[in-house]
Amino acid sequence: MSTPRARKRTAGKEPERLLQAKLPADLVKALRIHALEAETTVKELLARLIREYLGRQRSQAGRTR
Repeated sequence: MSTPRARKRTAGKEPERLLQAKLPADLVKALRIHALEAETTVKELLARLIREYLGRQRSQAGRTR
């Protein structure tokens, strides 16, 4: 009988993090290459890309109102 996994809790006021994302292998490879070219980590690259994308979405949503 298997037991449910205990969820790890983050200490302090650190925001909850995405622990696992199942991405296609070709996308992961492209992200790794792009991160190397940008001299950063995949984690930092993804955070920046998502931040920029959400910023554009917010600005476009503000214009349509």
